[in-house]
Amino acid sequence: MSSVDQLLRTMVQAEVERAIAPLAEALQQQGEVLGRFAAAFGAPLKRGPGRPRKFAVSASKAPRAGKSAASAGKTGCAIIGCKKASRAKGYCAAHYQKYRMLAKTDRLPADWVEEAAPQTVKNLVLPRGRAGAKALAEAKKKSRG
Repeated sequence: MSSVDQLLRTMVQAEVERAIAPLAEALQQQGEVLGRFAAAFGAPLKRGPGRPRKFAVSASKAPRAGKSAASAGKTGCAIIGCKKASRAKGYCAAHYQKYRMLAKTDRLPADWVEEAAPQTVKNLVLPRGRAGAKALAEAKKKSRG
């Protein structure tokens, strides 16, 4: 009985190998092409998990076309005590978002102006949670009425 079993296994294995031979050959050719491509650019074919490798000049770090060094983040944020570089209208990214939100809800203080000089604007501490929701509702009522 075991000889019949062995004969059947051998026949099935041969049939499967014959059926997948074209696929295996195509995968091998694909691997060779990818290997040559990766070798041409100096990158390994397989990489582990994680972030992509950094190149000499990252696109996010390169200065944008048409921007001077001063407006590319070389000046400080307008908020007193903030040590981050300015990104838009004289404010760092976090304070610019606060500026936009305050302007949208008509709660922008008078000293929060566009293109403010570094370290000249007093920070505004906003209420959070229920107090924040209440303040937004009051501001909305004032803008309507």
